[in-house]
Amino acid sequence: MNSIRTAAAVLVLAAAATPALAGDERSATNSIFLEGGGPGLAYSLNYERIFENDFGLRVGFSYLSASGSASAGGTTASGSISLWAVPVLANYVGLSSGNHGLELGGGATVIGFSGAGTAGILAGSGSGTAVLGTAIVGYRRQPPGGGFQFRIGVEALVGKGLSLSESNRDPDRIGVLPWMYLSLGFSI
Repeated sequence: MNSIRTAAAVLVLAAAATPALAGDERSATNSIFLEGGGPGLAYSLNYERIFENDFGLRVGFSYLSASGSASAGGTTASGSISLWAVPVLANYVGLSSGNHGLELGGGATVIGFSGAGTAGILAGSGSGTAVLGTAIVGYRRQPPGGGFQFRIGVEALVGKGLSLSESNRDPDRIGVLPWMYLSLGFSI
């Protein structure tokens, strides 16, 4: 309970300090960037729009697929998997000075996955979707007038079955998984 009060106090102080820390008026409000890690899991291509000089809405897309086969004892087994992710986040970038700023955000990542496999006379397939919550905090270099954009930070993925240790993974229990991100892009 004490940590919740501390976090609430920090957020109130940050909101109160925003006018004093706010940087130049932002004329470049659109960004496109490629992100490694982060809410798109492995990577994502993202678009962000800044509103009211301090708030951003972003959406991204990621797709991964893999397949393989193996033979043993005269039997061949093969399988394929695919995963897509669509992160949607709201960001606050009002704690900034010039090109540099603190980025705070939260949202969700919708994940779709499918897989199929065969082994001899056996075959199976499955698919599904999941939603993970996400919260980010990081550094952002983004000139108010546009240009090269750089972001680095950490996030917390929140969802069923997430855990750092394999022994604590429970598909029916909500867990938190820390994750990092790094992105490069351009704002106009």
